[in-house]
Amino acid sequence: MEYRINNTLIRYEATGEKRRGDDSVLLKKAQDLTTGTTWQKTGFSIEKLFDDENTYQLFQNKTSELIRSCWRKSGLAVHADFPLDQYHTLAKTIETHLAAVEYTKLLSVDDFPLGVSRLEERISTICEAPLIAHNPFDNQTIFHFRVIRPNTIDNNPLHRDVWLEDYDNCINLYIPIAGSDERSSLIIIPESHQWPESRVERTVAGAVINNVRFNVPAVTAIDGAYSIVRPDPKPNEVLVFSPYLIHGGAVNFNPDKTRISIEIRLWKKY
Repeated sequence: MEYRINNTLIRYEATGEKRRGDDSVLLKKAQDLTTGTTWQKTGFSIEKLFDDENTYQLFQNKTSELIRSCWRKSGLAVHADFPLDQYHTLAKTIETHLAAVEYTKLLSVDDFPLGVSRLEERISTICEAPLIAHNPFDNQTIFHFRVIRPNTIDNNPLHRDVWLEDYDNCINLYIPIAGSDERSSLIIIPESHQWPESRVERTVAGAVINNVRFNVPAVTAIDGAYSIVRPDPKPNEVLVFSPYLIHGGAVNFNPDKTRISIEIRLWKKY
């Protein structure tokens, strides 16, 4: 698979069995939480996170404290004022990084900074539907920190979340925390949530790229013309997007900043 972003050609070769789906559009069989929004066609939007800057600053402070505590649990020597975007100066090897990742994923929403209910209420307003951070498939109530060091293969390949069976019918959130900008933020293919599966070739199982195994299957080819964008949510903004969109592949081109974001999903509340 190859694509161009930030005027740079990206290539990856995913090993393992590959396939194309049929002409069905997965979104048509799902609960589309973008329905009725102004961004239903593209599948994503950048929205304000909190109403006032003081609340956002408190959120940022609590978030920074939380991720530093996670890193300490992994054995990293992180002082109270350690700049988050300099994580790569501590986790210099893939082994050290993967050990730290074990403490920054699958975090309980009970630990979400300022409480997850604020977030649920805000995104419910944006999507015009009552939403909750509870996965009805596996009953998980979790969020993750995504930590992408500069010029590494820390990022997932291009994929749809719904190729994993437990991410149907939700909405995805990308909340920038540190080092997220036009050279490092998440990559999205607009309108791809409406593509038939036959347009995309992908690995059957989780991708293996450069001997690194990912949970998600990887896109290995796309038929026809398409565009890739890199939405750039600023502080106190959130990228809201459909899990049926093709996204990922977000290489961090910043030479000296680690990109950190919060990943969390919400489902309709009944």
